[in-house]
Amino acid sequence: MDILVPKVGEIIGGSAREDDFEVLKSRMAAMNVPEEPLKWYMDLRKYGSVPHAGFGLGFERLVMYVTGLENIRDAIPFPRFPGNAQL
Repeated sequence: MDILVPKVGEIIGGSAREDDFEVLKSRMAAMNVPEEPLKWYMDLRKYGSVPHAGFGLGFERLVMYVTGLENIRDAIPFPRFPGNAQL
């Protein structure tokens, strides 16, 4: 479930997590996703997980909606662009 707002887009996005270990494993294989880096996540499903979902609020999109800004770049407090992050 998503909450969409005209001229802004998705303010809140919700999604369910796959809780069936075998389904997750076969889908990862079909998509050529390596299992080793995600072993911790696979273990969560393998040793018991309950069906659950989550949601996220896009803060910058909320600021756009409340203030009437037309471009999301104007709502981002810390601009992101190539070469900006010192790693």
